[in-house]
Amino acid sequence: MIRTFIQKDLEYVIEAHIRIYRDEYNYDDSFAACITFAVKQGQNLRQEIER
Repeated sequence: MIRTFIQKDLEYVIEAHIRIYRDEYNYDDSFAACITFAVKQGQNLRQEIER
């Protein structure tokens, strides 16, 4: 069973994404900034939809 989303999951998603792409594709820290921005934008959109 998948549990309900909690806010601290965002940090896990961001860190896991950065780690996987760094390890698999040798992406640098500039990719980390892009992923952080994209995930937070997605979260903002989700919050807007829920209102």
